[in-house]
Amino acid sequence: MCGIVATVSRGGGVSADALRRATSRLHHRGPDAHHVWVDPRGRVGLGHARLSIIDLTTGDQPIPSEDRRLQIIHNGEFYDFERIRCELEKRGHAFHTRSDSEIALHLYEEQGTRSVHSLRGEFAYAIWDERDQVLFAARDRFGIKPMYYTVHNGTFYLASEVKAFAELGVPLEWDRETLYDIHFVTHAPDRSLFKGIYQVPPGSYLVTDGEHVRITQYWDWDYPLKDGAAVPIDPKEHIERFAHEFEEAVRLRLRADVPVACYLSGGIDSCSVLGVASQLSSRPLRAYTLSFDHADYDEGAIAEAQAKLSGAEFRRIDIRAEHTADNFSDALYHAERPFANAHVVAKYLLSKAVRDDGIKVVMTGEGSD
Repeated sequence: MCGIVATVSRGGGVSADALRRATSRLHHRGPDAHHVWVDPRGRVGLGHARLSIIDLTTGDQPIPSEDRRLQIIHNGEFYDFERIRCELEKRGHAFHTRSDSEIALHLYEEQGTRSVHSLRGEFAYAIWDERDQVLFAARDRFGIKPMYYTVHNGTFYLASEVKAFAELGVPLEWDRETLYDIHFVTHAPDRSLFKGIYQVPPGSYLVTDGEHVRITQYWDWDYPLKDGAAVPIDPKEHIERFAHEFEEAVRLRLRADVPVACYLSGGIDSCSVLGVASQLSSRPLRAYTLSFDHADYDEGAIAEAQAKLSGAEFRRIDIRAEHTADNFSDALYHAERPFANAHVVAKYLLSKAVRDDGIKVVMTGEGSD
């Protein structure tokens, strides 16, 4: 993951120093490179904290278009980007980098806001359009990558995490009503725990001139009937179609210029991901498992058996109840949302152990079921 920051002020006065501080506040998201760009009139600024996954040498951001009309910052990954890049090059586009991020820039040149429909992946990105004087920002269909925004004293701010706003002079105050609603009543995909700070909802994009903000939903769930009618599908066909889609999904997510590992529990989801990934990978994968000190919810033995079956290098991360308590506040700091159980803390400890082991990319079973 990476960290992105953007600010738009019609009256000018965007501070490069404040933008650098906000970008540095997201160092944990992108420790490999920090860069900012402010337009000459001081009306817009973009910041990027990079975690280098694809194109380790030329992929620093913001990335400009050929004519410098557009600038992009991106957090996430666009799957199957090489095919799209090839098509764009055939249509005359010249690329500055080998990064997957740059395809969104050239698609926007051709299609404007409709370009988000051509993208597949987990992403949160923003493009400054100098000609139209607007910022376009889009979030992936399931909201895997975070994106927050606010308007304070006539200036628009956007960031991967709320904590970056503090460095830009935005006051942070608990929204107690939202806290209650999120925790006890309903899921609120457009709200945050802080007053006046909102999320771009999953499957939506934002357009702003710095003062007015427009949110548009570009995607929603769709369960089409086969040939327009409720025709039963043969179970064998279901299995074959699922196997094809599942294998393609895993294959696309293995594309990286750094080693890829897997989170592994004893569940069918992560075991399936590791099994398919091991078949598709040209080198043995590492599998990381949390092992608990309580037999009722420890799946270490099953996970180890799956790792052995898949030919993966098994890494067990042992944690105890006191580890969860000791790291609760750190997990909450990074999550910026309430959680009803200790699962988020456990995942934080697992992620920390994996990162300390030098791994940047991990495939997980969450969502695959």
